Amino acid sequence: MIFPWGTELEMAIMNRKYDWVFFDLDGTLADSIPALYEIYKAFLAGFGLAGSRAEFEELNGSSLPEIIAALKSHHNLKSDVSTLMTAYSEIITRSYHIYVKPVAGAEGVLQALNCSGYKLMLVTSSNVEIASSFIRGQEWDKYFDDYVFGNEITKAKPDPEIYRLAIKKAGIRPDAVVVVEDSCNGAASARYAGIEVVGFAANHTEIALAEAGAGTVISRLNEILNILEVASVREHVI
Repeated sequence: MIFPWGTELEMAIMNRKYDWVFFDLDGTLADSIPALYEIYKAFLAGFGLAGSRAEFEELNGSSLPEIIAALKSHHNLKSDVSTLMTAYSEIITRSYHIYVKPVAGAEGVLQALNCSGYKLMLVTSSNVEIASSFIRGQEWDKYFDDYVFGNEITKAKPDPEIYRLAIKKAGIRPDAVVVVEDSCNGAASARYAGIEVVGFAANHTEIALAEAGAGTVISRLNEILNILEVASVREHVI
């Protein structure tokens, strides 16, 4: 397998608009939304309560502390925050690595972007243990230049804090990066930080993502390669 590291690649890098691509994890690279919905329902079922899709969607993209705070308030849970956090974390740990798989085409997209000289950052509200374990399990750590995890922020998406931190870590201007996000909260977070957003319509409609701030919406993850004018890994092979 030979990749075009010569003049053509150098010219493409020099002429392109973005230097970095930031990726969300849950729902974007990891097909985890169905599993996370079941985790949310299982947590509430432990208290004899029924969850709703609407509430889950409101919490999608939030950090675990924010999820717990919201559920404790909304459902008048009597247990202390630490106990609730532990209970929710245990369900996630038991379920995530069993049921969550990569989104179709994710490996090829990351490899193609990496081989084309893009710098990649994972920007996720998930905690460092769950997210980094998944990335290592897929052997994707070789593709990423940096990470931002939910443990590092105090306000989750749609607040722009997480993407402002990502920009700071990368040491770039907002116009040097494009974000790929599947959730409305995530798209809004990136736009509030002044970053261009490509919405991935895996879990929300094109209209909803556009209204949240996505300038472009794709239906398959590998369409990001067309937008960034990157050849697929197969096309790199000589």
